Amino acid sequence: MTLDVSDNLKKLGNIINIRKDILIARSIKPPRIGEEVFDFRGMPVGQVISIFGPVKSPYFRVKLKKDAKPKGYIFGGEKNGGGKEKGKKSVD
Repeated sequence: MTLDVSDNLKKLGNIINIRKDILIARSIKPPRIGEEVFDFRGMPVGQVISIFGPVKSPYFRVKLKKDAKPKGYIFGGEKNGGGKEKGKKSVD
């Protein structure tokens, strides 16, 4: 699945280091643990496994998917708007 970066994805952080299958990024917007993250092309690259460092400027670790080679920034957020639209009721 490929997402356009403009599809409700937000810049989460900039990549600091990649070792084997672990990426470390300096956080711009702290992600949630377990959140799926994407590269600049909207390709899924992995999942957030931990957040660490100072509260005001944390870092996070991502367990990379096999063959993922992200560069620059990491993106995350709601896919396709996520959740119900405001004012819409579900029909059961």
